[in-house]
Amino acid sequence: MHRRQFVLGMLTATAALAVTRTAVAQPTPAGAMPTSVYLNMATKGGLFLENTARDANEKTSNPRVKKFSRAEVVEQVSLSNKLGPYSEGLAAAAAGGPPGPGGLIGGLVAAPLAVAGGVAGAAVGVAGGVLGAPPPGGMTSDEQKAQLLSQLASMQPGPEYDAAFVSASLQGHQEAYAIHGSYAENGEDPQLRRIARGAIPLIQLHISQLTKMQGMMGGQRG
Repeated sequence: MHRRQFVLGMLTATAALAVTRTAVAQPTPAGAMPTSVYLNMATKGGLFLENTARDANEKTSNPRVKKFSRAEVVEQVSLSNKLGPYSEGLAAAAAGGPPGPGGLIGGLVAAPLAVAGGVAGAAVGVAGGVLGAPPPGGMTSDEQKAQLLSQLASMQPGPEYDAAFVSASLQGHQEAYAIHGSYAENGEDPQLRRIARGAIPLIQLHISQLTKMQGMMGGQRG
């Protein structure tokens, strides 16, 4: 978890835009989701889901929440391992080295948060058209994610904590569905599109499981 928190810090830092020869030779298709934005959003969303699941696995006595949170950590670590080489490729390109794997990995590198936020909003709209409605209430900001993590960490174990975790994780999975679904349909890089597409079935399964758990808890929200 400490390693991934370091990655999160790297991704959230505002960096200059860098355009490589690959990006010049293969311009971004109109309406395509930039790879740098996808990696930024997917990594931060994955860290949120992993860290909340680790907290829940340590604190909950609810067997369903315990089982789910353990599976969630495994899912996020596995997905992080798949996305890791692409993030490293972006970092190398930003430093002037060779780009990482995939076609357009050297395009927009570590876009400033203002730019990323604008494209994130567009991504939700695209995903809504392709895969269904966007997450209720839209995408949570980095500050909101941090607040949720802090609130969950400060809560005592018990039914209220379990309900708050399930609610937060459900929102996070709905956002993940929009992010990965958008890139799967309109992403710059073909190899990375396949990874995004492969993540969707498990995200859908977890949304179904979380929805059922929330129903069993009487729809409680933290």
